[in-house]
Amino acid sequence: MPGKILSYIFTLELLWCVLGPGIGISVYFLTYWNWNSLPSGVNLADGNQSSDGRFVAERALYDLGALTSRGPRVAGSETNERFAVDLLYDAVESIASQALPEYAVTYEIQRVSGSYFLDYDEYPITSFYRNVQNIVVSVKRRDSFSGKHLLLNAHFDSAVTSPGAGDDGTMVVVMLELMRQLTQNAGSAMQHGILFLFNGCEENTMQGAHGFVRGHPLAHSVAAFINLDVAANGGREIMFQSGPNYPFLMAYYHDYVQRPYANTLGEEVFQMGLVPSFTDYETLSKQGGWPGLDFALSSYGYLYHTAMDTRETISAGTLQHIGDNLLGLVRALINADELNNIHEHREGTAVFFDFMHLFLVYYTETTGLIVNIVMGVLSLALIVGTLFMIMQKDGAVGTNVLFEAGMALIVQTLSIVFGAGLSVLVAIIFDACGRSMSWFSSTWLLFGLYFVPCIGGLTLGPCLYVRFRKIPFLHDQGRVILFLHAQHCIYAVLLITLSIGGIRSAFVLLFPIIFYCATTIINMIIQFRLRVWIYVHLVGQLVPVFYFSSLAVTLFAIFVPMTGRSGNRSNPDLQMALFSSLLTLLLVGLLTPFIVLFRRKLYVFGTILLIFLATAVVAATPEGFPFRAHTSPQRYYIFHHQRNFYWPNGTLRNSGAIYYLHPQDRHTPELLQSEVPEWSAAQLLGDECKRELYCGIPFYINRYHRQSASSFWLPAMEPPIFPEPVNFQFVSREAPAPGRHRMYFSVQGPSHMSLYVSPLAGRKLIGWSFSDRIPPSGKRWNNQDVYYVNFFSGSLDLTPFTFYIEIEQESGGVQSDDSHFYLSIVAQYMHHENVYRPREFQFLLNKMPKYAHTVAYPGYLESWIF
Repeated sequence: MPGKILSYIFTLELLWCVLGPGIGISVYFLTYWNWNSLPSGVNLADGNQSSDGRFVAERALYDLGALTSRGPRVAGSETNERFAVDLLYDAVESIASQALPEYAVTYEIQRVSGSYFLDYDEYPITSFYRNVQNIVVSVKRRDSFSGKHLLLNAHFDSAVTSPGAGDDGTMVVVMLELMRQLTQNAGSAMQHGILFLFNGCEENTMQGAHGFVRGHPLAHSVAAFINLDVAANGGREIMFQSGPNYPFLMAYYHDYVQRPYANTLGEEVFQMGLVPSFTDYETLSKQGGWPGLDFALSSYGYLYHTAMDTRETISAGTLQHIGDNLLGLVRALINADELNNIHEHREGTAVFFDFMHLFLVYYTETTGLIVNIVMGVLSLALIVGTLFMIMQKDGAVGTNVLFEAGMALIVQTLSIVFGAGLSVLVAIIFDACGRSMSWFSSTWLLFGLYFVPCIGGLTLGPCLYVRFRKIPFLHDQGRVILFLHAQHCIYAVLLITLSIGGIRSAFVLLFPIIFYCATTIINMIIQFRLRVWIYVHLVGQLVPVFYFSSLAVTLFAIFVPMTGRSGNRSNPDLQMALFSSLLTLLLVGLLTPFIVLFRRKLYVFGTILLIFLATAVVAATPEGFPFRAHTSPQRYYIFHHQRNFYWPNGTLRNSGAIYYLHPQDRHTPELLQSEVPEWSAAQLLGDECKRELYCGIPFYINRYHRQSASSFWLPAMEPPIFPEPVNFQFVSREAPAPGRHRMYFSVQGPSHMSLYVSPLAGRKLIGWSFSDRIPPSGKRWNNQDVYYVNFFSGSLDLTPFTFYIEIEQESGGVQSDDSHFYLSIVAQYMHHENVYRPREFQFLLNKMPKYAHTVAYPGYLESWIF
């Protein structure tokens, strides 16, 4: 009797319930290991003995240590404008002095002023800058220069509080080492020159790159560029933007990059604005009109823009990986014939992706459209062919087979919706219980929380349908074939639809489609021989499963850390649930129908429920607390603001100091209020946003206003301490024509300032000092247009600046000379020492949780009505 019970319990189904998750987890960790595998760094001894011009990671690490030794390099600070500039200039000078005679190396410090317009949705920016510093280096062979340059760009300024070892010190020192290897190797052919642009102001609206494009005489000789940036710390660099419209760049990437890591999906996601970052690629591409490639480190973004982005977080393997890839690519591009007449090679955008970082696949968008349509049509044709085989082989009535095929499609579609719905439901429940982002530091929790419910939903539909609807003319394996074909049909229709819609990322559907088509053809040849066809199908799923596991590693490595800086209004668990559902569908969509063949399906659903419940319990423990002190901190932006508001006659109508809390993640401010009692009294901005222009808050950048409805403030007893006070003065007034009023002002303050201009009803802004043309308004306030100017002063030049604003009274408007527009002057003191913090502010910051990383500095606002 006990033997019968044991034989009943320990069945093939139970074995698969153990082996299935085990195999899936093993495949995932194999792809994770592959993703993390980096080459050993070449040391100085090996590099000096080598004659093949190898990239030397040890020397790059030494340069990185020197660059980050003074801490943050915020644009406008002494550390950035003097220390970093001098250090890089000396390094370039040393490299130039050691260059072989056949290479001409020229270099200079560019100081440039200018302005341009950034057309961001709702919050456009007029970026005005003066005396931005770039270091520009030209390298060319004396005997073979075509007159064209390949531009390499990286920025040496860093974010507030961040030493910037990853962003973007890594790429800066990579460029220095590339320069050494290219100028000290006699075997380096060089048809074209190379421009190394070390730009000194990227973090503040990409002004350094714009200054080079519009202000440097060598810019006209640039044929193509490579932009090098970082959105994380360490790991592989991903090439996520190319062209646009110059697919030959991908051909060179394919042929000369040793360890490719590139994906069209990343490009389209970035360009859709789903990534809360910008790079110089946008400026170089749009302002310069040049084609290029955009590289960025993408792994371990928890430390991005924090004080923990230090030299110690960057490994020699990371630098060696980047250096090896770029050295081969750059050597090829500086000898590319296409750069001689670049515009003749404009052929449309490219589709590209790597497979497990082993090799790259690329083709033009037109080729992709043809391939996708052909594979989609072939998929549908094979489905029809299989249905005819079923009719002939089993002698079933054609209408019955077609009806069952249609029902299988409906059931499979509803199962997908149900599976995704279960994952979304879990996300809503966890958020409602205050346990959102439990996977932030422990990403493995995503599998149990969101993958497993989706798998359960995908499995339940086919099982219930087969259980309650018996069909005498079709055996269970035949019914599984119908469900598999239904899933394949969904893939095929999506592939065709997305391709016609111009979505290049539709290529991901080619993996299940191509291999399913291949196994279907084989199975049609063997006439779907019982049991044998199953193994043919399973073998065909190996490559898609490996690819989508690798894609999952990439997506979660990039997007999970980003949820820590995406604001508090949206539920990041919903995003992860949808990502997980999509990946689940791609990973096991062509595997779950086989559960129909299990005799004891209760084992399957019991395993699914057990995994989910175990994960949910762990997520409710301290393991599920989102943040860790030194590896995955919670981000806080807390500013100490002084605000002064004036009547039109110049008298002060309101004044005071506040602490402003700008939300970064879903747990702001609840976690802070539980740790620091003082923040329990914090209030939403509320009616302040109606009374004052853009809430009367000195936002660092205008798009911060997007989160004003969920931002908090506290009254401050002590005012901020300003090392460089703002000196704003009205200078004079002119009337260039009837109904027009031009007013001149003078302003002097810190390096980072901004202006908000909002004409009153019946008035229109028609001229100002910050651009030749008036840009479109940003998000309106009280039915008034709002124009925003980001005003930056580099080179430690804080001399007064005089500007004018010209307003015109519109026809039909109130003809009055009393008031015409609101003008707010904003100053940010983001790179000054902590000594300028009052005791109250420092006391508040000292009470921050240990797992918090806090950006804290004073700001100032004057709001006038003229």
